[in-house]
Amino acid sequence: MPTSRSRVALTAALAATVLAGLAGCAGDSAATTPAAAAALPLVTPGTLTVATDATYAPMESMKGSEFVGADIDLVADLAHRMGLKVVFVQVGFDDLIDTVSAHKADLIASSMTDRASRQEQVDFVDYFIAGSQAIAAGGNPHGLDGPGTWCGRTAAVNSGTTNGDLVVAQSGLCTAAGKPPITVREVPNGQSAAEVAAGRADFGVEDYPSAADLVTASGGQTVLAGKPLQPAPYGFGIAKDRTALRDAVQRALQESIAAGRYTEVLKAHGVEAAALTTTALNGGA
Repeated sequence: MPTSRSRVALTAALAATVLAGLAGCAGDSAATTPAAAAALPLVTPGTLTVATDATYAPMESMKGSEFVGADIDLVADLAHRMGLKVVFVQVGFDDLIDTVSAHKADLIASSMTDRASRQEQVDFVDYFIAGSQAIAAGGNPHGLDGPGTWCGRTAAVNSGTTNGDLVVAQSGLCTAAGKPPITVREVPNGQSAAEVAAGRADFGVEDYPSAADLVTASGGQTVLAGKPLQPAPYGFGIAKDRTALRDAVQRALQESIAAGRYTEVLKAHGVEAAALTTTALNGGA
């Protein structure tokens, strides 16, 4: 089984859908001058073509024929600051890096973890920190606040994921300390909150964005328990030979952070806990 999306690419086919994204965003200043925008190396002059696998709410997904999510709104704002239109292209996650490296798209915006192995093919402008996030029943009745409080509890998790590996490793630490192990209840990715709400598990573990979305959708039946664990940065991926575009994206992101629009977008999608206060290039390990 695949590991969590933030750790390893998921298998999906290249889709043919190309849709225009949001163009209007807050902010009057421009991170890129008109002359500099015209000189940027782009698939289509004046347009930022963005490759995304829109299957991962609340970061990027489809609402009818429209691309929606935190990544979508963030990139729309960056394009506006760069003086560009934006077009989103649906691409399978496995094909994102090749698509951008081959200059078939300008930018990856798809909750992709910035890792050293991926930096060999693309440069990343880091914009978000994600990790594994525990989910508990509403009110957190067991007082779960970090892995040390999981001993003796039942976890709903996909054992073939990074999140599952985290629970199994913690269970070993529990027994080594003379405490009861964690009982693992096997569920698909995205299903742990339902198991917790139904009382079949004491907690679940999902990637932070997915966990935040599931908790919001539960209407108070579940809550986030503790802070994200093993955090790693998500990055916007850009072909390594397009340094001017990379630098323009980083300037626009820093401007968005300073102006407050960046935080507004993350809050609107319920993932503000993963916000950065400054940008970085290739900050992943």
